[in-house]
This record gives sequence, structure tokens and C-alpha cells, in this order.
Amino acid sequence: MKILVIRLSSIGDVVLTLPVVGWLKSHADVEVHLLTKRITADLLSDVREIDAFHVFDNSVATAVEELKKENFDAVLDLHNNRRSRRVRMALGVRSFVYRKENLHKMLYVLTKHDFMSGRHVVDRYMVPAQRLMQSEDCNPASAVEWCVPKTDICPKERYAVIACGAQHATKRIPPAKIAELAAGIHGNVVLVGDAADAERIGESVAGLGSRVINLCGKTTLKQSASVVKDAKVVVSSDSAIMHIAAAMHRPVVAVWGSTTPRFGFYAYGTEHFDFEVQNVRCRPCGRMGSEHCRKGHFDCMMRQNWDAITQKVNELMDR
Repeated sequence: MKILVIRLSSIGDVVLTLPVVGWLKSHADVEVHLLTKRITADLLSDVREIDAFHVFDNSVATAVEELKKENFDAVLDLHNNRRSRRVRMALGVRSFVYRKENLHKMLYVLTKHDFMSGRHVVDRYMVPAQRLMQSEDCNPASAVEWCVPKTDICPKERYAVIACGAQHATKRIPPAKIAELAAGIHGNVVLVGDAADAERIGESVAGLGSRVINLCGKTTLKQSASVVKDAKVVVSSDSAIMHIAAAMHRPVVAVWGSTTPRFGFYAYGTEHFDFEVQNVRCRPCGRMGSEHCRKGHFDCMMRQNWDAITQKVNELMDR
């Protein structure tokens, strides 16, 4: 059976399809293709369970023209938006669709009452996958083999990774807190992020010494994934790096800002510890975060128990 899996963005959400891909490939004679954006296709190019990638360049017509040549037996739409709907309808084969909980999220944001199902998004991805395969086996624990190339830019001894970025500002760990964490962690620390993160945190981490290696803006996303794969522990906010670390079965210390693990996007399938400020009345303030704190105080990050976070990281580093 040849199956097209659709998940267009964001990077972390696409990484979260890997348990489902592994489960699909655990069945005999299944060929899995993934339609996604180029940055994520490049990141996941070494996942052996994905037989082929199709790059979505924001043109449905171009995507459909290429995909029709493949003669798919079924489509598993794990994105479920206007564009993915147009793709699956144009292909004209059996389709199985993931149901989002966006209304529940919006009600949670507006009322601060939790309307979420409590199910992780991977478990919700599995519902249409089970229907596709006509299987009641609901354990998406089948491992994928993600063989990212090794990198020689990391310390030879144990190290912790701190993810400095996230797609939206209200999910990012503040620069001063990154510096505080790095200074308090036992052993080597590697900072990962993009060029914007490098500029944002630069002055804050400048004086931390040689045991803190700042790779922000110096690596590709795939190189950052390689750094994560060999880490003793990964500290991250609600970001793609958190999901990459989980996919590589690294212990995750997750620091939650404006979003919440109750949305169902916490680290999946690995040891993880979630830190969040429970008594901030304006949280969660959006489904995906935003570019500034609407209240101006950013209490959901600034009031975190940073001593407890550092202690948990050191426990994982020292064991």
C-alpha cells in the first residue's frame, strides 16, 4: 500500500508525525511518502521509514501535478487545513483526516477554562491512521531510525543543550534566564538557535566562559539535531527542538511560557519534565504564542522557578 502523509508545518508538528510513520511502516508492504515544506524535508531526509519526500512550495497545483504521478492508495492528512484539503480532494483517493482541537484551544484561551481532551496530538494523529490500516493496535511506539550525520562541533564529554529559540516570542526563554541556566548547569552547555537568536542572546551569554558553546546562527537545523542527539539532557521551551529531542529519546526539561502542555504538544515518547507558572491568570494567551506579551510583564516566563529547573537539569546531568 502506498500512503501519502500530509503535514505542511510547523517543524515540530511534522516531527510529531514520526511515531505514526513508524507505526505505518511496521505493517507489511507499506510505502510512506511525506508532503511537507522544504526545511522539514531536509531535516528529516535521514529518516529511513520515509520512503520519499514531496516538497510543498505553497502551490497546490504544482504539488498535485507531481503527486498524481505516484498513484497513491490512500492519503493520511495530518494537517487538515484548506491547502491539504485541496490536495487530497484533487488526488481522488481514500483519505483519512486528523481532527484538530482548535475550537477547544480558543475557548481555553478566551475563558481560561480547560476544554482540551487531554490526549497528546500523536495519539490523535493515530485515530485516522488506525482507520486507514483497519487496525485496533493503538500503540504508536514503533521506533524510527533517524540517522542524522555526526558533528564534531560538540564537547567530547557530557553536555546539556539549551534551545534558545521558538517560532513566537512569548514561547522563548528570555536571554538573561538562558545565561542563568547555563551558568548553573554542571558540565558543558551547548546553545542552539538561529541567527536571530544569536543576536538576541549575544550580550547575555558573552561572559560565560569556554564550557558554554554558543552555536546559535552557526549551524543548520540538521546540525542542531545532531547536537541534540548526543546531549545528556535538552532544555527547551515549546519549540521544534523539544520535539526533535523527544524523537531522539533525549530527556527533556520543558519550560512553558504563553502556551501549555494541555494543548497536547508536549514532548512525546521520552522522559520529560514540564515547568510552568500555574497562577498567571492571562495564560494561555494564544493558541501558538505571539510576538509580545500583551500584559507587558511576561510573568509566564519571568516567574518560573529557575532554581528548580536548574536543579532538575543537574540531576539528569549527574546520573
